[in-house]
Amino acid sequence: MHLRSHLLRFFFLFALALPLLGQDPARPNLSPFRVAPLKVGVTPDSPPMVFKTGDNLEGVEIDLARQLGKQLKRPVQFVELAWDEQIPALLDKRIDIIMSGMTVTRDREEIVAFSDPYLEYGQMAMVRSEDKVRYNSIKNILSTRSLTGVISDTTGAHFVDNHFTRAKPVEFSTPDEATDALVRGQVDLFIYDSPVVLWIASKRAGDEIVAVPQNLTIEYLGWAMRKDDLSLQKKVNTALATMKEDGSLNHTIALWLPQMPGVL
Repeated sequence: MHLRSHLLRFFFLFALALPLLGQDPARPNLSPFRVAPLKVGVTPDSPPMVFKTGDNLEGVEIDLARQLGKQLKRPVQFVELAWDEQIPALLDKRIDIIMSGMTVTRDREEIVAFSDPYLEYGQMAMVRSEDKVRYNSIKNILSTRSLTGVISDTTGAHFVDNHFTRAKPVEFSTPDEATDALVRGQVDLFIYDSPVVLWIASKRAGDEIVAVPQNLTIEYLGWAMRKDDLSLQKKVNTALATMKEDGSLNHTIALWLPQMPGVL
């Protein structure tokens, strides 16, 4: 009986291992017993949307991605990418979805499919405290002749190019770099997404910088997917609708952005 039980155990384990024989190690095991992870592209340089504390990813999008994974019943795998690599990685199927504070624009909609929008916001100016009276209106901001910081290849950069007819744009790679330049007097304004501007201004008040609390535009955030991935698009929008209805979306955004009124 003892020998027989060992033989039965051996054949049982061998049968379990059969599907793995000859499997390409570079490909995930997509057996019925293992769900493929949802690969989420993030660029962790824009608090409070996506950023890092030490080695840990944090922010609005990180929390929402984890909630989305629960709704879809799929584990979440975050893939850190440079901003200009997000859409190429999506199209190359290195990631399944971009959840990194991406604005819905017509140009992007020609390339990717967006989820329903989940947050209304706008471009906003950050200035040194000593200049807040000088830039106390949208008219004064738009008519500036000063050096104006922007982040390369963003809606803020395009807005400055098209509407700040007298300004001299100065491009930076990250919001922190642009903010540092503002503090040092290398630029007089920094134009970027209002959630990020409000967050940085509150966290770095000791640097004598302030947000000018007026949106220069009306924009919407959404999550980008491949156009041919109709199944994921449907599931994501269904999950997003559930998160709106049960209050979890509003709760998550309010935790990070209590001053933002634009939850949809």
